[in-house]
Amino acid sequence: MPGTRLLNWRHIIAGVFVVFVLSVYVTPCVSSDDSKSSVTQLIDDLTQIDSQAPGIDSAAIYDGFIAEDASTSFHGGVLGVPPPKVPPQMRELVRRGPSTLPDLIRHLDDRRPTSLAVGNKDSASPSHQVGVDFFMFTVFSDEYDPRLRRSFSEEELGRGRLLLERKFQGRYTVKVGDVCFVLIGQIVNRQLLAVRYQASAGLVVNSPIETPELAEKVRNDWGKGNVEMLKASLLADIRTGNQPKEVGQIVYSTGDVNSALRRLRLYFPDTYDALKGDDLKKRRRFEEQENRRQSGKKR
Repeated sequence: MPGTRLLNWRHIIAGVFVVFVLSVYVTPCVSSDDSKSSVTQLIDDLTQIDSQAPGIDSAAIYDGFIAEDASTSFHGGVLGVPPPKVPPQMRELVRRGPSTLPDLIRHLDDRRPTSLAVGNKDSASPSHQVGVDFFMFTVFSDEYDPRLRRSFSEEELGRGRLLLERKFQGRYTVKVGDVCFVLIGQIVNRQLLAVRYQASAGLVVNSPIETPELAEKVRNDWGKGNVEMLKASLLADIRTGNQPKEVGQIVYSTGDVNSALRRLRLYFPDTYDALKGDDLKKRRRFEEQENRRQSGKKR
């Protein structure tokens, strides 16, 4: 494996194996009891996860806010792999947002195993499938999307950065701390992917358990989950979003403004309603786009 691999979305979805970018969606998984569970119980229930989900998916990369019932969009992956469901305990933890963030940060070191394993199975396995349980390379890495971002020059975008890439063999069992890493990213509007597919036929695992530096970076960025820090960060994303950013080996531009507005609306509704000036213009544009999408789905 080369020491640096600077990729954009086009590189991720291109390769020897058939990948695609289509409007397919994550199917919500509904539970009526999770709203009554304590945060501690919800985190304990992460051990029950036994299937792929956004942020812990070895065959695809997804984008979206799993706290919402609306479907999460699929950006690239292996043809024919069914879309995953969002485990209800993951969705509920993200919905509670600021109130769960301190606990999720504390559990970044939680080594309890889930029931989900990713990586290479025995080739004789009847479920053997490219991009699901067969990979040409499997690595632990340290891809991280920081709280404070900066713009990148064309030279920097072309040069990339040196990444940790430590090969591993066989299967890796996803840990509770890995899922917490993903959920923190969901809450704070950052792309924190504990497990992702890498074209061609590769698997990248960004685990705060296997790579403790990731847990340290989260804690340095988000402290103990300060509510005012989260609100200020979402407001900053609204004002400075949609700039090229580097996340590990990926450089791309994404709709950070709209994703920040979604979180601000759920977590800080009074602040969302009180937006003024350019922030208000962005909010109205976001709501118009959202209404058009909803109207299109009803037809």
